[in-house]
Amino acid sequence: MKPDISEFSYAYAITEELIRGYLPPIIAAPVFPSLIQEGQAGGGYDVMLQTAGIPVFLQFKLSDYMVRNSAEEVGRNLIETPFYRMHLRPARHSKQHQMLLVLENADNLVYYVAPAFHMPAELNQKYMARQVVQNSVFIPPNAIGTLPDDDEHHVAFRKGGPAWLLSTPRQLRHELAAESFAQAVSKRIGISSRERQLRELVGNIAQQMIRIIQEHFGRPQFLSSLDFETFQTGLPPMQQIAYLSRTFFNCECVIARIENRASK
Repeated sequence: MKPDISEFSYAYAITEELIRGYLPPIIAAPVFPSLIQEGQAGGGYDVMLQTAGIPVFLQFKLSDYMVRNSAEEVGRNLIETPFYRMHLRPARHSKQHQMLLVLENADNLVYYVAPAFHMPAELNQKYMARQVVQNSVFIPPNAIGTLPDDDEHHVAFRKGGPAWLLSTPRQLRHELAAESFAQAVSKRIGISSRERQLRELVGNIAQQMIRIIQEHFGRPQFLSSLDFETFQTGLPPMQQIAYLSRTFFNCECVIARIENRASK
C-alpha cells in the first residue's frame, strides 16, 4: 500500500519534535536561510554558532506498507508481513544517494528518516502523542553502501526488527531506532565541542559540500553567472549549507545540541 501522507507533513512533524526536545538528550534547530540573515545582527543563529553543536543532515522519505505474503521479501524468508519499504532514488535518475554517501564519509552525520506508518490517522495520532520520531527509522547512507547498479533499490524494515537492502538482499547491520540516532548525535557533539567551534565546523562543511557538488555535477547551473569565490565569500557558511542541502542534496540540515533541561 502506498503512503497516504505527504513528505512535507511528515518532515514537519519530525522537525517539530526535534525542536521541542522530544528525543532526549538532543534538541535541534532547522537551518532556514531567512533566519540566518536575521541572525547576522546578533540574533539566534549568531548566538548558536557560539555554542556546542553539530550540523545533522536528514533526508526524509515515506514508506510503503506491505501486507501481502507474495512480497519478494517474504518469498526469500527475509522478513514477515506486515513490513515497510523505503525506496531509494535510482542512480540512473539521481546522484542523491552517492552524494549523501560522500557527505557522510567526509565525517558528517547524514541519515535517511522514514516512518513506520503510512496513513494520515497514524500521523495525527503519533503527532498528538509526540511519538513521530519514536516511530521512525534513521538509516545512515553508509549502512546501505554504494548502490550496485542503476536499477531500483529499497530498504525493507520493521520497527524494532531487521532491515534489508534489495534487490540483491543484504541485511543492514545498523541499529535504526531513534534512541540510537540520539546517542550517535550526542557522542558526536561531545567530540566536536572538544575539537572545534561550531562556527569553524560549518565553514568546513560548506566547503566540503561545494567540492562534492563540483565532483558530481561539474559547474552547477545555479552558479553559471557567479564564480565560486563570490558564492563562498558573499554568503555566511550556514546560509551556504542551507541552500546547498536543499538544492543539490535534497535534504534538510538541522543544528543539534545537548538540551539543558535544568534551564527549563
